[in-house]
Amino acid sequence: LVSANYFSLLGVNAARGRTFVPAEDSGRGAHPVVVLGWNAWQGAFGGDTAIVGKGIVLNGQNYTVVGVAPREFRGMLPVVSPELYVPLMQFDQVRPGLAKQFEERGSNFMDAFARLKPGVSIAQARARMKALAASLREQYPDEYKDSEINLVLESEAGVHPMFKSAQVGLSTVVMAVVGILLLIACVNVANLFLARAQDRAREMAIRLSLGARRARLIRQLLTESLLFAGVAGFVGAGIAWWVIGLANRITLPVGINFSADLRLSPTVLFFTFGLSLATGALFGLMPALQATNPSLIPALKGDAPAGRSRSRASRGLVITQMALSIVLLVCAGLFLRDLKAAVSVNKGFVSDNLLIADLDPGLQGYTRSRSEDFYRQLSERTRVLPGVHGVGFTDEVPLGLNENDSEAKIPGYTPAANENMSIQNAAVTPGYFEAMGIPLLAGRGFATRDDSAAPGVIVVNQRAVDRFWHGQDPIGRVVHMRGRDHTVIGVVPTGKYQRLGEAPTTFVFVAQAQHWNAAMSMLVRTVDDPEKLVRVLRAEVAALDANLPVSDVRTMNDHLAIALLPARLSGAALGVFGLLGLVLASVGMYGVMSYSVSQRRREIGIRMAIGAKSGDVVSLVMRQGLTLVLIGTTLGLAGAIAASRLLRGILYGNGTGDPLTFVAVPLLLIGVALLATWIPARRASAVDPLLALRQE
Repeated sequence: LVSANYFSLLGVNAARGRTFVPAEDSGRGAHPVVVLGWNAWQGAFGGDTAIVGKGIVLNGQNYTVVGVAPREFRGMLPVVSPELYVPLMQFDQVRPGLAKQFEERGSNFMDAFARLKPGVSIAQARARMKALAASLREQYPDEYKDSEINLVLESEAGVHPMFKSAQVGLSTVVMAVVGILLLIACVNVANLFLARAQDRAREMAIRLSLGARRARLIRQLLTESLLFAGVAGFVGAGIAWWVIGLANRITLPVGINFSADLRLSPTVLFFTFGLSLATGALFGLMPALQATNPSLIPALKGDAPAGRSRSRASRGLVITQMALSIVLLVCAGLFLRDLKAAVSVNKGFVSDNLLIADLDPGLQGYTRSRSEDFYRQLSERTRVLPGVHGVGFTDEVPLGLNENDSEAKIPGYTPAANENMSIQNAAVTPGYFEAMGIPLLAGRGFATRDDSAAPGVIVVNQRAVDRFWHGQDPIGRVVHMRGRDHTVIGVVPTGKYQRLGEAPTTFVFVAQAQHWNAAMSMLVRTVDDPEKLVRVLRAEVAALDANLPVSDVRTMNDHLAIALLPARLSGAALGVFGLLGLVLASVGMYGVMSYSVSQRRREIGIRMAIGAKSGDVVSLVMRQGLTLVLIGTTLGLAGAIAASRLLRGILYGNGTGDPLTFVAVPLLLIGVALLATWIPARRASAVDPLLALRQE
């Protein structure tokens, strides 16, 4: 649903036909028209160029197609590709239950945007909106007491609030993990450059002895490292382009046409190559300094030993790599464990064996009384079906994308300064709590006697009791919301309503008969697999009205895919990055220890010539490697504990204190490091002393 000037304000012309005109936004009752989204036009209608002017039937209503949106147009929410657009003021035809939201002040179901006139600054517009908000608060203090109108430039708006918390949290974690992976890779490269510097010690000594300036040699070595980094950045950008193509084809388990629409923008490419060159210069500097500072006489003879400072640098890089790997793998382990916790977190209801179906008799022109009869008959027919344990209806299924909230007043309760008294709520029918598996802690649930003529009643959750009537009996208390007084008749446990990771939230259930809405979600509790009931449920609806559509039939566990999406994405991304970090750490450790053994070949040969056994050599090399591993592990655990505290607001439950992760991950990495050390140590123990001494 969009205003008629939606496309013109965004500067968008139709790919076929036209967009909306003001006459189609003049009021209710006009003939319904639609603009098709590009994907719908291509998919459902096969790109039919004659579609403009034709009639289509949606949800039992006749619509005339007036245009097709451009292929690249995604509107104000780029991650979602709408199938069609309808003028906002034709809501009666599209969503009959929406009328009350237009008539109630304080409703917040729409997103508003505006284009500033030429010459008008954002500061001027904000000042005008501030004056408008003050005027509304003066005229309607009950509805707008704490309201403000905040203008934000579209370029600064960022992500839609619906996805913001999940997107920002996930992006922050992913960027931090990518940074750690980059550091691990750079440490590996720096160690290789240090090894290369050792091999080039004689070359550098000759250059210096012939008069080459050290600054020029450093510049040459930095040029080599920058060339290496530039090639790596170019290859990485190519891999990213390929991966992005795969990612854009992924379909997420949500009930909307969601598409990431990821692209390699010039800004991203500039950042990538800039970061590649910066890291190449930074991590190539120390090896360059080491390579251009040899002991000239020993180096010219070709027998310069590794300097103490160079050895310290190499060991320091190994320790750093191990510490970063521990931090990365612990964070990955926490997110993988968190995915399991997210599935089993206490949601306040039983999600298994629960079927959901969306219905809206208003789309067929049903009056309220006829809709009530329809829902009553459907409920009665469904309850007697084999395997059905309970049936209920609600206008808001928990842990979805929708949210209802209303300003509330509680007699005897004085809100604190700036306390938000807008309480989330849902309208439900008798049988809802039984169908959802929500137990009653006190009082009763809704009954058929709680109709529109009866006094207002509500059921509150335990969080509301603790907040407003702590230590007192809430039954019989009065709450004023949705324009009338309601008496508390029952209390249910506090559940999860918008996000699985949310803090305990105040929530209120109102009687659907007292706050009528034709569009409802039907909840059916079954004894067995709920998917077996889908065909039967559709048949029962068709028996009452063959033209009434049943939309978005899914199980509750499928519905929870939306709430579990952040955890699944985080777990998958961190799992891949964790494995990559493990590979980098093991390869780095193996490379360092292999090079260290090769440099000590003569020493090992001498040791074995004077009586050292193979086991002694293995023990010596392993002991030195294990010392570095244990130091890095200790530092890494300290860093992982600090990182886990930063993740506390993102993870579910008490995942940040998971002892299994903090024990298993270091043991895994130590085991991999020992294996990477043992292979070179075993090779060193097989050195023939005579050959080693003769080669030297």
